[in-house]
Amino acid sequence: MIRHLHPTDSPGLLQFSQASGRGETCSLVSALQGGPSGFPRVKYASIALSPRAWQGCWVEAHRGRIDGVLRAGPRSGPQAWEVAELYLRNTKSELALDLLEQISVPAGGAGAHRIFIRIPTNSDLFEHARRAGYAPLYRESVFIAETASTALTKLGIPDHPLRLRPRIEADDQALFKMHNAVTPVEVRMKSGQTLNDWSSSSERLSRKTGEWVLDLPNGEIGALIRRNSTRSGHTFTLNWATQAGSELHGLLAAALAESKDSQVSTVVPEYRPGLSHLLATVGFTEQAQYEIMVKPLAQQVTEAQKAFAAIS
Repeated sequence: MIRHLHPTDSPGLLQFSQASGRGETCSLVSALQGGPSGFPRVKYASIALSPRAWQGCWVEAHRGRIDGVLRAGPRSGPQAWEVAELYLRNTKSELALDLLEQISVPAGGAGAHRIFIRIPTNSDLFEHARRAGYAPLYRESVFIAETASTALTKLGIPDHPLRLRPRIEADDQALFKMHNAVTPVEVRMKSGQTLNDWSSSSERLSRKTGEWVLDLPNGEIGALIRRNSTRSGHTFTLNWATQAGSELHGLLAAALAESKDSQVSTVVPEYRPGLSHLLATVGFTEQAQYEIMVKPLAQQVTEAQKAFAAIS
């Protein structure tokens, strides 16, 4: 039986934590912080008692015994959901298929057009996800450097400092145009081709993420840098237009600007090999790879059909 997590599940969560392994999926933030971990019992006990948080969490239970826990919800907007966490009892891996199929019901009811999932490469969950209707979107790699100082030293001082400015809401259309220009068409077809789709499916590093853009001389946007610093380290993402390719060194230096001597990490999709090569050159190491998959919940109309209509 698949249902919402209840406050009365707290005792069962303790037993489940002792019988479950590492998480099967993770969010972007989790991937940058080391990937799936063991079941966080205290965290889910708090979710069970929260009036709102439990609505984004489901369990597979049988006679009071919890065999699976799934947490999902919108990414940045209602049109795109994400399976943020999935934990299974060690002997119940086949339940992944049921949980991934069943989450489509509340997601679709909430207006979602698609559900995303991030799983470690070579995970057994990959085939379960495919059977549940998820298709591979792209592969991404997590790169980590113990400190940014070494990377900045190898990058050297840019020939000219880049003038970045904070992102504003009015930038969305230009950023969407840049996204379309640098993202493979097969990825865009599966992840959504409208501004609302792109905005809803965007991933942020935290609520306090700093977002900076580079303006090009022609008035278009040349790059978007997202960065976030905490006590545990510095994370960032970087996307740039083809016209700004010559500024990649300077953009990376800007992304590392606030990291000081803390550990720094980022993710790079497989279709941006130039950044992967540059990161490796300045001392980053590839720590993990993930498969990004997506399940469509709404069929797009491919062609219009003529029909007669009575006019009174």
